[in-house]
Amino acid sequence: MLRRLKQGPAWVAAAALILTLTLNQSAALAGDGSWWQTMGAGSTLSGYYKNETAYRYREPRSFTKIRNILYLDSQIPLASMLDLRAAGWAYHDTVYDLYNYDTIAARAERESIQPLNYIAGLQEQQDNDVAELRELYLDLQLERADLRLGRQFIVWGVMTGVRVVDELNPMDFREMVNLDLMDYRIPLWSARSHLYLTDSSTLELVWIPDIRFHKPAPPGSEWELLQTVPGTIFPDTMAGKVAEYGYKLSTTLLGTELSWSYFDTWDDFPVIFRKVRADEQVEQPAFYPTFSRIKMTGMTVQRPLFGQVIKGELAYVKDKYFAYKSTVDRNRDGYVDSYGEAQADHVRVGIGLDFNLLRTEVSLGGVQWIIPRYDPGLIQPQTDTSINLFIRKELPQRRAVFQMLGIYSVNMNETYLKPRLTFTMTDQLQITGGLDLYSGQGSQVGVASINGRATEIAAIEQRFRFFGNFDLNDRLVMEVKYNF
Repeated sequence: MLRRLKQGPAWVAAAALILTLTLNQSAALAGDGSWWQTMGAGSTLSGYYKNETAYRYREPRSFTKIRNILYLDSQIPLASMLDLRAAGWAYHDTVYDLYNYDTIAARAERESIQPLNYIAGLQEQQDNDVAELRELYLDLQLERADLRLGRQFIVWGVMTGVRVVDELNPMDFREMVNLDLMDYRIPLWSARSHLYLTDSSTLELVWIPDIRFHKPAPPGSEWELLQTVPGTIFPDTMAGKVAEYGYKLSTTLLGTELSWSYFDTWDDFPVIFRKVRADEQVEQPAFYPTFSRIKMTGMTVQRPLFGQVIKGELAYVKDKYFAYKSTVDRNRDGYVDSYGEAQADHVRVGIGLDFNLLRTEVSLGGVQWIIPRYDPGLIQPQTDTSINLFIRKELPQRRAVFQMLGIYSVNMNETYLKPRLTFTMTDQLQITGGLDLYSGQGSQVGVASINGRATEIAAIEQRFRFFGNFDLNDRLVMEVKYNF
């Protein structure tokens, strides 16, 4: 953290200036130094201890997680207008102390078609002994504005469990999408300000110098996917010229909550430029992975209607790269065109409905990506559709709550289901049981050997999948959480 702060002196200077001005103002008002005696009065310290245990019941069966987490959250009033918040967690996974890594990840089973020396040479990285600062920021509250400086989360979307315009914080895929919604977001050092234009209109300004991208699961783990390609070029974090920035204007009109936003950002997925032959000649491919900028113009809408809530999100994304199929060679030079990537604008549309059915809260939504000027040589289809369902049912007689998140990818024909049942034992103690269920085909790229003979290979149908890669990872989960 110290290294990053040194790379952003303007950031530190701004925070120090605001703090100094506020302290001086408060001291002047106090006169007799009473501010120093009362600073921190009303401070709070809260948190939780949680054990997360997961058992894979598909072969090869094994406990895959016995994680113990300590989370602390402190809020400290510094002055009448200034507050400090700090939150972080530390965790250790006992499963690595009890089981062999290959057993946990089921590597030998899933790589059984590979030679033993290939399996032995795979990377092994544990998601363990982690201590992380989740939030650390200063809040300055003025009459018609506020300012938040520090490590924080910024959420712009209105739909449940999906991201359309909400692309500010990258995602941590260490357990794919099994984590809670906030737990899989990566916090960033940011500056965010709200300007209250009227009683119903707010302008939000965002500046993010801390450049981070989606974090893949540890190499070799059961959730391994989307790994960083060796040689990837990363922009320098905390450099002003590469900062992300944007704004969001929110208002309420005729009972409808509306927002318009713009975000100039880095695509959180790298572009894998590659020089690879499109004909049948054999040649070692060359890869040039890097990150590119995209520009997102978005809109959200949310309106109550007959006791229900209609939600919608729309984003127009400029300059994103999409991969070409390995057979695209229109200039007939023997290589895949444009180093395997083509730039195309696309539209993201999401629509949802929140309603109550038989005393059950239901959120139903659909999201679609559309490439208006489509190139048939792209691997990405012109339209990509997913359907999302979230259910919440309170069972007061049991002091319990049932929740389930479901996502179905129409194009890929794959599904993720996350049912949970939480019992409140006391005001502090909760016990949760549930499942993580995946279904679908796995990705299939490259070539395949014929009858196991390395000298005879054949082309195979190329397909890229997400949930389907974890079809064998279905698991039982249990959580014990004590709040304090």
